[in-house]
Amino acid sequence: MKADSNELLLYLHIPKTGGTSFTQMILDNCPKTVYYFQVSSSPVATAEALNTVDALCGHFPYGIHRETERPFRYITMLRDPVELTISYFYFMYHNVNHPLYYAPYLCIDEFIHNPLFDNEYVNLQTRFISGNIDTLAPDLKLAKKILARKMSLVGITEMYAESQFLLADGMGWPLQRYPTLNVTTNRLKQNQISSATLQLIREKNSIDIALYQYALEQMHKKLGHLSPAQHSALQHFKSSP
Repeated sequence: MKADSNELLLYLHIPKTGGTSFTQMILDNCPKTVYYFQVSSSPVATAEALNTVDALCGHFPYGIHRETERPFRYITMLRDPVELTISYFYFMYHNVNHPLYYAPYLCIDEFIHNPLFDNEYVNLQTRFISGNIDTLAPDLKLAKKILARKMSLVGITEMYAESQFLLADGMGWPLQRYPTLNVTTNRLKQNQISSATLQLIREKNSIDIALYQYALEQMHKKLGHLSPAQHSALQHFKSSP
């Protein structure tokens, strides 16, 4: 299904899911794109943007479409919750470009075990998708329903090429590779983190893990329904430099 000329594209960008790269793809194909942080300080500015721009990208929860009568479509990306948590920690607290949060003395074990940090990352993806970011125990059933019925595309960070392909194909955009941007390079790998800490990450993010597995299953189903021509185009895209 190609985009309607008056359709508003809403990119619900969950932090550390590869969204900076995805946003560049949108910017190249939607001339009038704005970031949510540019308009979110004012309800008037937000409403004006929703009524005039081609696309809105940013860290906003599901539900912003209620502020406009235009036709719209949502897209988003999900990431393995353990990887997201590790990346988010190092991006926020071991990144000199975040002076307000920079805390090189803080280790990930302390971060995960301290409940004061839970609001920053626990089940963050389900909170964004369900539209309720103020709870640590968001509604998984509601989030699954929104993914299935309200999202035109649910990309997977670990399947980035496939996600790019499906977005371009679904929107009728030229197929072009976009490198991953804003990558956290100073982070530990999972095999460098204690098993106890990894287990605690999984326990705290059990709802996100269930949502991610659901999204992953839906992605594989969607890929399985590609036509022979689409499948061939995808394989060529993945193998191209």
